[in-house]
Amino acid sequence: MFQLSTMDISPVNPMLYFPGASAWPEEYKGKLLMEKLMQNQINNIEKQGIKNGEEIAGLNLRVGKVEQQVTQLTEVVTDTNLRVGKLEYQMVTLTEAVTDIGVRVGKTEQNISRIDGHLLRIDDRLVHIDKRFEQVDKRFEQIDKRFEQVDARFVKIEASLSAMQKMFYDLMIQQTRWIISMMLVLVGATFTAARFIH
Repeated sequence: MFQLSTMDISPVNPMLYFPGASAWPEEYKGKLLMEKLMQNQINNIEKQGIKNGEEIAGLNLRVGKVEQQVTQLTEVVTDTNLRVGKLEYQMVTLTEAVTDIGVRVGKTEQNISRIDGHLLRIDDRLVHIDKRFEQVDKRFEQIDKRFEQVDARFVKIEASLSAMQKMFYDLMIQQTRWIISMMLVLVGATFTAARFIH
């Protein structure tokens, strides 16, 4: 005795239909063709079910329960045919959904390829920028060397200025002494002249 339980499945995609759903899906293109295909499939399944029914009937004749088993099997096959038809309908809708997903995935891959191209260009630009920064670093090194040379020159200039300042200081001292001595001579001469006058 076969018993098939009906699962209560709520479709995630309203375009798909599963057993136990509260409503049939919307109309889709190629409905007549699909109905023919579904009918052929149902006929094939029914033929297979009849063969199975005959085999089961033969087995049931052996055990003495032919009529009861054939009735139960017919009900099971009928229910199975309905479920198979619904599943085939769902498979067609699912195939369309998968095709649409495949198209979207293809577009996504194209976008990813474009992004990869942009990233490669950005990498090339970054390489050029790195090279330019290396050149700038070299120029800064040259400038640093020039500043070191200028610093060395300033040190020499400061040493020369210090020497000149010392020489100027010594010269000023000598001139001051000479001026003081000349003033003393003048003062002495003035006092001497004043004594002679008086």
